[in-house]
Amino acid sequence: MKEWVFIVLSVLITTILLVGFVGHENHFVGIYFYPWYSINPVRHWNESSSTTVVDKPIWRFYDSRNTSIINQQLRLIREAGIDFIVFSWWGANSFEDNATRIIVEYLRNYNLKFAIMIEPYLGSDHPEYYNYTFWNNTLNYIKTNYIDPYNDIYVYLDGKPLVLAFNPIGMNYNPSNDFPQYTIRITGNDIDNAKYQDWDYWPDYIDVSNVELKIRIDGFVSIMPRYDDTFLRSSGICIDQNYTERLYVREWEWILMRRDQISIVMITSWNEYHERTMIEPHIDYTANVDPYYIYNITKNYIHRLKQDNNILPSYIYGFCNYVLAWALAFFIFGAVSKFILRTIR
Repeated sequence: MKEWVFIVLSVLITTILLVGFVGHENHFVGIYFYPWYSINPVRHWNESSSTTVVDKPIWRFYDSRNTSIINQQLRLIREAGIDFIVFSWWGANSFEDNATRIIVEYLRNYNLKFAIMIEPYLGSDHPEYYNYTFWNNTLNYIKTNYIDPYNDIYVYLDGKPLVLAFNPIGMNYNPSNDFPQYTIRITGNDIDNAKYQDWDYWPDYIDVSNVELKIRIDGFVSIMPRYDDTFLRSSGICIDQNYTERLYVREWEWILMRRDQISIVMITSWNEYHERTMIEPHIDYTANVDPYYIYNITKNYIHRLKQDNNILPSYIYGFCNYVLAWALAFFIFGAVSKFILRTIR
């Protein structure tokens, strides 16, 4: 009788573990991060008429390389429940490259992962520049400086390092076939008409009167609190400038209703102040709200999204699957062996 009880318990425990392991959809939240700010000399903080910033971070204008600011930013990102950061990257030895290499040193302290998004730093009007040679050199640099030394915190998708690139990269040459060891995703705007892109940078198709988002490959969906580049560009776009249309809340509600179809939620952005998509706590120029207003909305909805999440994120499955599989195999084997031995005695 004891053997039968042991077998039943083995089956029940195995079932519970398996259900807990694969029974829930995992949701991973990422955010675009811009490490391009400096105060001496001034970079991206109103140093010219073409870089107008009207909102102010709670820390005032800052330097992206300032370790005190970095730690405050990463702490808030982690406390919001965000899983990974996508850094806007502008080439080897650029200001952004050097700043990113400082920031990633602190990510482990906050249990954050990261990926690189290659920006079209050779020029947005020349998609032909982003050819095989460009990709080969760039991926080798990213591998040497980011993927290999930070392999434990670099984001993997489909078991391979994730590398993003912003349009028009990918327009003339698709790197995926020549570099199958990476998961490459081209991100940008007007994705349905462009055809060559994989992920929306921000949902530029959005209808504020009737919020309907689009789920792309990998179960990916992009959201933003607002978009307003009218202080930057004469022909700018303004979407929910004062947050009065509650666009961000309605995007999150849409996601919660379709959570079983979604794997990756990408927020645009942490700190893109020129287009005013930031969720970083700030003193807002056009909306009379608390500096943490958008940040707190983000934190609340991520918590709701992840309530049923599996405890193990997919980008560590490569390790955890084997450990759990072996543990279960030994458990079941031991139970069955014990039963058989007792039976034939």
